[in-house]
Amino acid sequence: MTTVTTLTITWHEQTSDFGEPMPWFGSWLVGDGKTEGDWFHSARGAAETSHQPPPNAVGVRLRFWPSEGLDPEYVDLPIPDSGRIDTAQLDYDHPGPFSRLDLSQ
Repeated sequence: MTTVTTLTITWHEQTSDFGEPMPWFGSWLVGDGKTEGDWFHSARGAAETSHQPPPNAVGVRLRFWPSEGLDPEYVDLPIPDSGRIDTAQLDYDHPGPFSRLDLSQ
């Protein structure tokens, strides 16, 4: 469980393959971090938002759609002690501690 009372996320401004502001979606990871809980953000384009994590939240799943109509890219990560996430600074190409990707192949 997190001790952070407010999580602030800077949603990076980026354009999708279709020239539109990229869609972003955020949801909580709860329990052992493998279960997706309620969502807390769904919007297009740049923004900075603040959210109160639920008591059972241990992380977040942040999705974006660089090419609409295809599956989103996402990153799973723990809620940082700093209470801040900047999506432009995240590594979407390597699994985080809660990743569901099987890289053993």
